[in-house]
Amino acid sequence: MASQKVYFIGIGGIGVSSLAQYYLAQGWQVSGSDAVRSEITDDLKKKGVKIFIGQKAKNIKSPDLVIYSAAIRPENPEFSEAKAKGYPLQSYAQAVGELTKKYFTVAVCGSHGKSTTTALIGLILKEAGLDPTIIIGTKLSELSTREGRSFSSGNNFRMGGSKYLVLEADEYARSFHNYFPKITIVTNIDKEHLDIYKNLNGVVAGFKRFFKNISKDGYLVANEGDINIKKTLNPRPKTLVAKIIWYGKGKHKLSIPGIHNQFNAEAAWQVVKLLGVRKSIADKVFRSYQGAWRRMEKLNIKNKISKIRSIIYTDYAHHPTEIKATLQALKEKHPQKKIVCVFQPHQQDRLNRLFKEFTTAFNLADKTILYPLYKVKGRDSNGKTSADLVKAINNPDVFYADDFKKVLKLIQPDLKSDNVIVFMSAGDLDAKARKHFIA
Repeated sequence: MASQKVYFIGIGGIGVSSLAQYYLAQGWQVSGSDAVRSEITDDLKKKGVKIFIGQKAKNIKSPDLVIYSAAIRPENPEFSEAKAKGYPLQSYAQAVGELTKKYFTVAVCGSHGKSTTTALIGLILKEAGLDPTIIIGTKLSELSTREGRSFSSGNNFRMGGSKYLVLEADEYARSFHNYFPKITIVTNIDKEHLDIYKNLNGVVAGFKRFFKNISKDGYLVANEGDINIKKTLNPRPKTLVAKIIWYGKGKHKLSIPGIHNQFNAEAAWQVVKLLGVRKSIADKVFRSYQGAWRRMEKLNIKNKISKIRSIIYTDYAHHPTEIKATLQALKEKHPQKKIVCVFQPHQQDRLNRLFKEFTTAFNLADKTILYPLYKVKGRDSNGKTSADLVKAINNPDVFYADDFKKVLKLIQPDLKSDNVIVFMSAGDLDAKARKHFIA
C-alpha cells in the first residue's frame, strides 16, 4: 500500500517544519514549498522532504492532505489550487491541535520565554526516560541527528515513543486556541502581536480563551511574578477548571545567564515534578543546557577573520521586553565588557505600536546600531522607521546603518577589542551576520 502524501505551504517556518518532520516520522511522503530557500528548507531536504522554492499551483500533485502556515494568504496560488481541487486543507494550528488530542500534551504559552521553557521541559523528560515528542520554535543541539551537536546541526523536533507531547504554543493568529493540553505553562503576558489582539486587554482575552482548553483534571502552571498573569487569573475565570500552580523565580544552577531564565527553569521544574521526575535529573539538564539556536547563541568565527577579539552573539529578541532581558543577561555574563547591540526591528505594526517602549529598550547597551526594519510580507504597511527610532533615542552612542556594509564599518573598532557584539533580529540580519562571521 502506497504511503499517504502531505503537502506543506510555507514549510520553511520553524513550527511548520517541525510538523513536517512528524509526518515524515509517521511514514508519509512529505513535500512542501516556501518563498525562499533557508537553512530550515535545506535541513528538510536532507531528511527526505521534497522542497519547492517558489509557490506555484503546479507544485501540488494530488496530496491526501495540505497543511498551510499562518502566514499564507487566500490569494496564495498553492492555497487557491488546493481549495479549487478540493484537497483536504488544515492550518498548521488545526493539524497540531489534532495531535494534542492524541497525546498527554504539555503546552508552553506566553509572550516571551516559550522556546527556552519548552526546551528545558522536553530535555528533562527525555533525560528521565519518558521519551517525549517535542515540537519547539527553535533548534536544539541536544536534538541533533548528526555528529557534532552544534546549533546549526540541531533540530526543532523529536519523535518520541511515549504518550507525552511537549509543545511550544504560539499565540500568533490565536493558534493556541486549537490546542487541548493536559498541562499548560504561562510564562508571561505582554503587549505582543497587537496586529491580531489590538491591545493588552485583547491579549489577555486571548490567553483566557486558551486556558479554557486545559483538561478538567489538568494544571495551569503560572508565573506569579508577572503582573498581567495575576490580573488575568484574579479573579479566577469561570471557564478555567484546571488546578493552578503558581511559581516564582528559581534558584537553579544554570549554564545560561539571565533572571528570566531562572523563571523559565522554575516553570520547567514545576511541570516535570508533576510527572514524577527526580530533582537530580532536572538539575543535570539545567547544568548542561547550552541554550538554543538564535537564543543568545555564541557564533564560531571563521578562520580567515579569526583575528577578531570580540565575542559575537545572535539573538531572536524582537520585542522591547526581550531586548531588555537579553542585554541584562549579557551584562550578567560579561560584566566587564562593552556591549554593542545591532538591532533589526521586525514587523511594522510592532514598531508603530511599541515605539515608545523601544526608545528605552537599549539602555543597557553601551553602543547601539539600528538596522532597517524587516517587513513581513502580507502583514505590513508603512509607519515608523529605524532612523526614526535613532532620532527618538537621541543618544550619541546610537547609530543608524541602512545596509550591512555600514554595520560592519560601525562595529569594526569593536571587533578588534575585547567586547561583546550581539545581533538581534527575527528577520534577515541574522542570516547576513552568519554568512559573514560563521565558520
